[in-house]
Amino acid sequence: MKKLDQEVKKLSSEEKMAILKNEVALINKRFKKNVVSFGHTKQLQRIPFKSTGLNEITGGGVPCGRFSVIWGSKGSGKTTNCYDLVANAQQMGKTCLWIDFERSFDPIWASTQGVTVEELLMAPAFDNAEQAMDLIISLTKSKAIDLIIIDSIQGLSPLGEQETKKGVERSMADDTMALLARKLSQFFRVSAGQVAESDCTVVMIGQTRMDLGGYITLEKLSGGNALEHWSSLTLHVRRGTKADAPTKMVDGKEVTDGFDMVARVDKSKVGPDEGKDCHIKFRFGKGIENEA
Repeated sequence: MKKLDQEVKKLSSEEKMAILKNEVALINKRFKKNVVSFGHTKQLQRIPFKSTGLNEITGGGVPCGRFSVIWGSKGSGKTTNCYDLVANAQQMGKTCLWIDFERSFDPIWASTQGVTVEELLMAPAFDNAEQAMDLIISLTKSKAIDLIIIDSIQGLSPLGEQETKKGVERSMADDTMALLARKLSQFFRVSAGQVAESDCTVVMIGQTRMDLGGYITLEKLSGGNALEHWSSLTLHVRRGTKADAPTKMVDGKEVTDGFDMVARVDKSKVGPDEGKDCHIKFRFGKGIENEA
């Protein structure tokens, strides 16, 4: 053993590097792709929001090749933000897919936000979550899709919620607690590599769950620990106070013309510090106002 240690120590840095490079080449040849490389040269790209304020607090928009979550209560602007992302992505020449589990896609409102609906790939007819997850994995492997919007996380219904392993239809009385969280965990583990390699941006819309925290009601995002772990950017949007809402003049009177959208970065692995927030004007009939 001592003799072997002495032989290893005799190798110079140059010799070790030559051996290592040869081993790396053999490994990559075996797997038929570059699974090992020196350094990290890939530049992180982003798809920007319409709002300058959102781009400032997120570091330029949602990151490509990663999972992101935009969540909040009903009517807080999360879907409109996703329409804006699709519109910007299309302007950048990217292909986009909208998975509509909630059957709530509004083509007129999407067009108002700049989406070219005729060029948007729609998927509103999946029977269960697994079908959508398989599609995402297949499309990212083909590298044919650049942006995927999932509307919504809570709209995903795993097959196990609907029927037993023997194909027997389940009753609503059956307990399937945490099944979605487990299925999401599996999906992230299987798909993360392909999403990163294809540089595809996956944005998941999340709904607010209200929890009691001591004596106050708190907004929570359901979906399990895997969702929190795998999301590179988690953005929480909500309505602010009525006093901060945008207004307009009608017959000489000032009336409310929308609401104050408050956005906060809950988590960011790819940009500014967590906890940053901004206030954005959301005008009825028009959408998010660009501050620039």
